[in-house]
Amino acid sequence: MKINKVHVLVVVIVAAIASGCASYRTDSNITSEPSASTAKPIAKVLISEDSLPNRKYKELGPIEVSVKKLTLFHKDPTKDQANEALMEKARAIGADAVINVKYESGVGFTTWGYIDAKGTGVKLAE
Repeated sequence: MKINKVHVLVVVIVAAIASGCASYRTDSNITSEPSASTAKPIAKVLISEDSLPNRKYKELGPIEVSVKKLTLFHKDPTKDQANEALMEKARAIGADAVINVKYESGVGFTTWGYIDAKGTGVKLAE
């Protein structure tokens, strides 16, 4: 069977279009289901790269997320995407803020690009 350039081009185009259906994958150490201790949903979660030295809070635990680009054709994951994932996981454990956040990005063995974000979920004192 002879394969011509048109057939190859069609396969490449279909693969590129199909890859657009799922551009990113997010992994975390926190499940997305809210904890039983969460009485009401938290609207806005504060993300901070420092420890909030002028605020009192109770540490709830570490939060780690990784946003991965699934194909070569998509843009690299952004800090904003990592922050959105951190906020979602913070809400799941009842945190008002994520402090001491650190970011790391690059290309991994199983992904075309990633950004990892790690911090500590805290409940702010009122």
